[in-house]
Amino acid sequence: MKHCRSCLFLALALLLASCIGIDANGRIAADGAVELLMTYTVSTAVDELGKLGANAAYLPLPVGRDDMELAATRAGGQLRSWSRKDGGESFTVTAALAFPSVAAFASFLDPEGKLAVYGESGGTSTLSLTLSGGISPTDPDLVEFVRVAFADYTVNLTFDLPRIPKTARGFTIAGRKASFSMKAADLYASAVPVAASVSW
Repeated sequence: MKHCRSCLFLALALLLASCIGIDANGRIAADGAVELLMTYTVSTAVDELGKLGANAAYLPLPVGRDDMELAATRAGGQLRSWSRKDGGESFTVTAALAFPSVAAFASFLDPEGKLAVYGESGGTSTLSLTLSGGISPTDPDLVEFVRVAFADYTVNLTFDLPRIPKTARGFTIAGRKASFSMKAADLYASAVPVAASVSW
């Protein structure tokens, strides 16, 4: 399961994201400030794996309020609200966060600056996200596990940009809105890396 390390949750702590369902909506203001509303659903089975000491591999996203707040603060942002709703086989976390810049937001997604990268050049801003590092097709057991475990989950990312994008890869563009949507099972079981970027 070490391959799950490469799943980014933005997201949206990202997750950039690992082995969960994600619905993240971000708004990037003209001054670069970012407001993010993120909801992610975690399978109880995945959470239990984390509790057994493998959370770094299975669940890199902060689940608790304190951990989420710490992650946001370390990136220069703030946690504005947080809630958790428990279900029979999963639980859902909803968090509202704010960051002073897109660079801070990218740092929140990946402090190492590899899976979430923000850059500026010649008046153009670019946000690049690596959402999955790819699973070796020679590991059929892992692929089958991922497809079964996350069949009901989806990864949805939407960004309202300060102006109409100049270029995009992996995102669908509608006006100033950039959107990415993919079934979690297809994303996490992809044999090749899955990445998306948008420039404005």
